[in-house]
Amino acid sequence: MRVLHTSDWHLGRTLEGRQRLPEQEQFLDQLCAIASSEDVDIVIVAGDVFDSSNPPAAAEELYYDGLERLSAGGKRGVVVIAGNHDSPERIRAANPLAAKHGISLVGYPGEDLGPGGPDGGARRIRTGPGWMEIASPRMEETVLVVTLAYPSEARLNEVLSESLADRSLQAAYSDRIADLIQRCLTSGAGCGPKIVAGHLFTAGGRESDSERQIQLGGAFVVHPQAFACGANYVALGHLHRPQAVSDMEICRYSGSPLSYSFSEAGQQKEVVVVDIPASRTAAQPLVKPIRLTCGKPLKKWAPRTYEEALVWCEDPRNRDSWVDLEIVRDQPLSASEVSALRSAHPGIVNIRWRGTLKPLSGEEKRISEMPLIERFKLFCQRAGAEASQELLDLFLELISEDRKEESGE
Repeated sequence: MRVLHTSDWHLGRTLEGRQRLPEQEQFLDQLCAIASSEDVDIVIVAGDVFDSSNPPAAAEELYYDGLERLSAGGKRGVVVIAGNHDSPERIRAANPLAAKHGISLVGYPGEDLGPGGPDGGARRIRTGPGWMEIASPRMEETVLVVTLAYPSEARLNEVLSESLADRSLQAAYSDRIADLIQRCLTSGAGCGPKIVAGHLFTAGGRESDSERQIQLGGAFVVHPQAFACGANYVALGHLHRPQAVSDMEICRYSGSPLSYSFSEAGQQKEVVVVDIPASRTAAQPLVKPIRLTCGKPLKKWAPRTYEEALVWCEDPRNRDSWVDLEIVRDQPLSASEVSALRSAHPGIVNIRWRGTLKPLSGEEKRISEMPLIERFKLFCQRAGAEASQELLDLFLELISEDRKEESGE
């Protein structure tokens, strides 16, 4: 049996206002190509399909089109669970239609979708709270999939601990997750390979800046021991950096398909293909990460001079990327320099100056002693803008409002 594990698509997410939908479409094209070329039997999408509970229509269109292609006309099983960014109701809403394509959409932990699926395709033949047994003509055996859609206290609809102490909350939460997994594996016993799909934060996991925290003071953290449950593979979502959990190769985060913050600059993205031997053998699963080539790379760069930055931005080899630029020099960039850099490279997201100002020259000292409105007029002149009376009035109005806020009025 061959499994494809992916997660954290975050469809609809932008990079500080820059649209990423074309790159996300590119990812789904590559994912479908991998599913086909690797002859995958079942696809696990471990949460955070969307970036918000109310995604744009274009993101939803990408999602449904991608799922339909992944299902290969209902012959390949597809299981999707909701993450902390997703609306559980939105994820599960299309189940009546999705089931006809061999697709299972799980919004809540402990959800029971019931049997269903296309004739001659991937079907749920047995189900229970938080688990499903899937059969398909593509597979020699059925597979048990435990589905842990993001299990917050609210979505579990239970209070896990009366204590508010972080350590007590964490222990209670981790124990509850371990118990849920074990109960589902026991309830679904009798089939072939077993897969756990969860959207969780695991103790010791390496984070980046682009994940929305799902733990409060460390409360919603699961100990890795919870996954030592006898499953053939544990497919996790939430962390955007691809990684194994506590060096357990069969327990992994596939990571996000695109870099969603500059803390992920230079990070190689991937999906995971897992070969699970037949249950009658004692062979171990073979885990094979597959590198993704979709999307623009994120680059952080700190040139020493404006001229060096301009040459870099104009180099065709650097054009197809998103850029975080930090120029280290004595004086801040002028408005015209910033404009020239942005014109040279449309992918610049941030331009920052870092350095220490030189002591004021005679002219600069004279300017610093001028009235504020005169300094603003001089600024407009040097920036090539007209200091109209309307602009001056607006500047004075903003300064006045700022001063009122500072004084507490």
